[in-house]
Amino acid sequence: MKNVIGFEAISERLSKIRIERKYNNLTLINKYDPTGDKTEAEKEKFYDDLQTTVDRTPKSDTVIVLGDTNAKLRKEDI
Repeated sequence: MKNVIGFEAISERLSKIRIERKYNNLTLINKYDPTGDKTEAEKEKFYDDLQTTVDRTPKSDTVIVLGDTNAKLRKEDI
């Protein structure tokens, strides 16, 4: 906990935590992508918020984006 610089709950689908490290800071962005049944407007808002979050992260940080992408595979793809 002493190395946590900050935490931000951006939305119900996005959050960010910034961790202090010896040489450069680490930013973890956790995402939960909208499912296919969401409207195009909801999907666009999510991806706009994700891009804004990445853009606002200091360039010197190591950034890792992780989470549930809600990818769907068809049987033919496996």
